[in-house]
Amino acid sequence: MAVKLNHYWAVIPGKYEEYEKFVLNEFIPGVTDLGLHTVAAWSVLVGAYSEIVLENASDDLELVEKTLRNESYKSLKRDLLKLVKSYQTKVLMNTGKVPSYSREVQEGTIKFNQMWDIQSQKKAEYEDYVTKVYFPTLNDLGVSVAGEWEVLIGDGPGIICEGRVTDYDNLIGNLQSKEFRRARQGLRQLIENYRSRILTFHVTTYRLESLLF
Repeated sequence: MAVKLNHYWAVIPGKYEEYEKFVLNEFIPGVTDLGLHTVAAWSVLVGAYSEIVLENASDDLELVEKTLRNESYKSLKRDLLKLVKSYQTKVLMNTGKVPSYSREVQEGTIKFNQMWDIQSQKKAEYEDYVTKVYFPTLNDLGVSVAGEWEVLIGDGPGIICEGRVTDYDNLIGNLQSKEFRRARQGLRQLIENYRSRILTFHVTTYRLESLLF
């Protein structure tokens, strides 16, 4: 089952050039050496929480846990904290509702992430609704559901629905459509603490590949 280690931060003003060199030349390669795949780094366009999100992925939860305890990782984190603020991490586990998770993200991809908590007394109804109605509606509207994630470590909400699109204007139009509003209204009967954000590339795939391969 796929697992993610997500890092969240904002760059300290005046340190961007130094920060970019460190992340590209030291932090990402260092985490890769510890066995984690870097999916992408994202900038938040719309929505609160953090300025930057960097995603690492693995198929081994134990490896992620070992990484967090590793002295090399702790050293990388200490150096990163000299350049960023509001640093947080989350460990996410794929719930398995989406058949497969692709770590390959095409350049130009935009993410539409939605977050929520499932109402405990409606879990069975929720499972049925998202698999039969909500996720298919998103896919029909051009929002490819890459995965649903449960937050194992880190603050809530406890569920993240990861969507990917290639056209920002189409995304905005589809989010205003009757189909999406109707589907989300049904979802809201089963969840609470709904939030969403739109993200774009902060570190593009080709730049990561030039560093890691």
